[in-house]
Formats: sequence, C-alpha cells, structure tokens
Amino acid sequence: MKLKGREIDWRFWLAVPVVVIVPCAGLTLFHRCTELGRSLSVDGLAMVGTTLFAAATGFLAVVFQVRSAARQLREQLADQHQESAAESERQKKAVATAILFEIDDFYRYHVGRLRGYLEEKAGKRELLEVVRIPQSMFAVYRGNTPRLGELPDEVVEAVVHFYSKAEQFFALREEYRAARERHGGPVSQLDSLKVWTLVGHIRDFLPGLTGAAHIACERLCGFTGVEFKSPRIAVAGEDIAALNRETERIEHEEVHRI
Repeated sequence: MKLKGREIDWRFWLAVPVVVIVPCAGLTLFHRCTELGRSLSVDGLAMVGTTLFAAATGFLAVVFQVRSAARQLREQLADQHQESAAESERQKKAVATAILFEIDDFYRYHVGRLRGYLEEKAGKRELLEVVRIPQSMFAVYRGNTPRLGELPDEVVEAVVHFYSKAEQFFALREEYRAARERHGGPVSQLDSLKVWTLVGHIRDFLPGLTGAAHIACERLCGFTGVEFKSPRIAVAGEDIAALNRETERIEHEEVHRI
C-alpha cells in the first residue's frame, strides 16, 4: 500500500517560516526595546535565540508527527472501509449467485421436465408421478433469507415472488400426492375427480412459475455478472413473452369459470 502520509503537507510547510520568523522578530524587539535585552551581550542573545529556535523546531516536529499520524490513521480507516465494502459486495454476489443456480436447478429438474411431460401428453388422460418434496429443498434461500434485503430491490422482488409461487407449487404437488395415496389402486382404474382436477391445476400453474423463474434468474444474472443467455442457465431458453400470454389466457379462463 502506498504511504500517502509522505505526501507534502503544504499547510505544515507554510507554517515553518512563520514559526521561525516570529521568534526572530520577538528576539529583535526584545533586544531593541527592553533594558534587559540591550544589556545582554552577543553571546547572551545567541543563547536566547538558540533556545527559542530549538523550542520552535521541537514544536514543529511534534506538530508534524501528530498531523502525520492523524493523516495515516484516516487513510488506514478509509482503506479498511473500502476493503469492508468490497468484501460485503463480494459476499452479496456470492449469495445471489447461489440463489440463481438454486432457482435454475429447480426449473431444470422439476418444472421444465414436468412441463415437457404434460405437453407431450396433451389431450391424454395421464396421471403425474407421485413426488415427495424433500425438506432440504431451497436450502440456499432459507439459509440466506436475512441477507436477502442487502440485494437490489428489483432482485429481491423477483426472488421472493418466485419462491412464493414455488411454495404454492409444492402445496399443489403435496395435495395431489395425498389424493393419489388416499384412493390407491392401479393407475388404470383410478378415476377420481379430485385427482384429475389437481392435475389440471398443476398444468395451469406451470407457465406462471416458469415465468417467475425466468425473471428472477435474469435479474440475478444482471446483479452477479453471470451471462443469462448461456447454456449454464436453462430457464433462459424459455420465451418469456409466450409464457406471459399463456399465463394471461389461463387467468382469463379461470375468471370466466368463476
């Protein structure tokens, strides 16, 4: 680290001639205007002058040391503040990156595959696989909730919206699983209105959940510097405009059903 304390303090050096001139002027007035001063010999005046000069030099040395120490302390505190701010920014980006890939992995392995299956079976009465949601799901988000408020507001809004919709999705899947287990029996013989209604709800819920994942990942990428349109981010391949249209269509149909 460069020692900024070695830089020239122009105010200090401006004070140097003042501190030197004032004792000299005072000694001259003392010699000319007082009886004691006129009575002193040249050696006596030299001794007084030497004493005053030594005192002035010592005073300047003390002032210089104090000012230099204070300046170096301020610079050290400023450097520590910058380092602390940089470390805080690094930690925020690390948390945001972890949340980014947790959301994208959830989309990749749970949402995207399910949407693909339902699209493939469109028009057919096909039941879904019974899935138990693990308790460890979204461990990154739950473990870093207190730090979420340190991220930009638009990022927090998108992330919270996604996880809220994900919790609703989990509730639907759990309700479907419970309904399947209550009825039991082979899938071919199962004809429960409750079960088929839940399959429809899950199908209709997926476009909105996918759109929420897309927006959250896009904003997290913007904050962390991770490239959004890359193979690393699976949800980036979704057409957000098409998802929004599909979500609006489903919501419109639900309103008319009500």
